[in-house]
Amino acid sequence: LLPSCGSAKYGEDEIRAALDALLLPSYALNEIYFGEGFLPCGEAGKESSVYGYYYVKEDQYGFHSISEIKEATEKIFTPEYAEILYKTAFDGLATGDTVVTPRYMEGELGILQSMSAVVYDLADRSYDYSTLQITKSSKDRVTVCVETVVDGDRYPVELIVVRYIDTETGERTYRLDSPTY
Repeated sequence: LLPSCGSAKYGEDEIRAALDALLLPSYALNEIYFGEGFLPCGEAGKESSVYGYYYVKEDQYGFHSISEIKEATEKIFTPEYAEILYKTAFDGLATGDTVVTPRYMEGELGILQSMSAVVYDLADRSYDYSTLQITKSSKDRVTVCVETVVDGDRYPVELIVVRYIDTETGERTYRLDSPTY
């Protein structure tokens, strides 16, 4: 039996299919928001740099503007989680004496990436759906625990999946409301 609150019932197959569609595209977005980005900063030539940023000349992800990155983000993550990603990636942060410039800006030639952005080493992670367990559910969201494999070691990860239902068509769509890195 699946634990649940309220009247919503989620089947493991339904959640597994949603995760299958969402997790793979999230890897590229994780790389853009937290990893090397479009190109390792050390590969930027001085001829392509502008005030601590360099133009992204080769984009292995197929994005040509910040709006395209945001559009892809909104197909994978909830609006609330996407806003968190946007703050450091596109707006920058200022707290007290600390100012963090945006990771990306747009210029005349396209996307610019900061040469001083913090880069996290993102693990090459795979998800073992056979271990998927629904731990909590409500009307429109479900929390699952699934084991991931990183360098042969297994780690449990908790993911939050939100279900949206189009009121006109009745079509179900899903978004992640948690990190996947």
